Amino acid sequence: MRSKVISRKFSNHPLTRSPISLKENEEGLVVLTLPTVSVIIPTYNRKDLLREVLNSLAQQTYPKDHFEVIIVDDGSTDGTAAISTEYFPFVLRYFWQSNQGDAIARNLGVGQSQADILVFLDDDMFVEPDYLAYLIREHAEYQNRITVGVVNIRPEETTPLTLAIDTSLTPNFNSAEVAFTDVFSNNMSIWREAYLKIGMMQGLDFPGSSMWCDLDFNYRAYQQGFQFCRSTKAICWHRDYTISNLNNYKKRVRTAAYRAVVLFQKYPELLARVPMFYDKTPIIWGQDSPRLITRKLIRHMVSSPPALWSMEQLASTLEKRSPTSPVLRLLYRYIIGGYIFKGYREGLNEFGQINSM
Repeated sequence: MRSKVISRKFSNHPLTRSPISLKENEEGLVVLTLPTVSVIIPTYNRKDLLREVLNSLAQQTYPKDHFEVIIVDDGSTDGTAAISTEYFPFVLRYFWQSNQGDAIARNLGVGQSQADILVFLDDDMFVEPDYLAYLIREHAEYQNRITVGVVNIRPEETTPLTLAIDTSLTPNFNSAEVAFTDVFSNNMSIWREAYLKIGMMQGLDFPGSSMWCDLDFNYRAYQQGFQFCRSTKAICWHRDYTISNLNNYKKRVRTAAYRAVVLFQKYPELLARVPMFYDKTPIIWGQDSPRLITRKLIRHMVSSPPALWSMEQLASTLEKRSPTSPVLRLLYRYIIGGYIFKGYREGLNEFGQINSM
């Protein structure tokens, strides 16, 4: 690792609070030793998006000789491997595996890394120039911290659907300290030794995307006393194709809810910590409050096939005639909740009930 030399006046630079060693040389300049970083990106058939991610990393203010990018190709068939031959101003390493999911892909990347700090990015995340610098500085005094940045949707890609999702399903981005349930692996940083100590990512043995592997990981970290925070200045942008239209998104949440049953069978106590399932679970007579029982009964009714069909027809009409209507946003939330309900109940039927705590 090479030391960096910068002027005495650097108090506003995002590296100021990084985990660094400082000393002044004879010329009055501050010499700092920065941690090395591996940015690990699992990818699958998103060559063009991946190239944009890499181009955003090429603009980082964090020293280029102190971070590398490790691409783990999870069995792509679109020629993704060709990107490894392109030039970028940082070390780029490419590895291929048969399609096994992003949890195993991330672990493969970690196995190839010798860096101090790991940064996980998805292949549809674009980062601002100071993203790495601000993310890394949050680890200055903590070995047991997991940090994420602020995820935005580009203004030109904002729709009533994305606004509804932001209101109903995503966490509050205003607080520096966050719950472990609000930390996602699409952008996450952690000391490498801590990642290994927690036990790395673990999938749920479903094909394709390793849904819930981040919550599984975070819960194990939480049990070991790790802290979770969000750097409000580490900005990234998410180009998520699943929120481009309602059909894509409802399929995603239905699948996620279906697979969540396996996660909650592994950790039954975790169910109560995930708000999206609050009124989607079966009624527990003698334990649920009257208010919760009422909510669950209403959710059951509005999630019936006739009710969902009617709401989707109305939403389709409003999309064409009144796309900015607040009614449309409300409909999206009820429809999304209905498909979470359907997926979760399908999972219960397939995998069995969850032992209540």
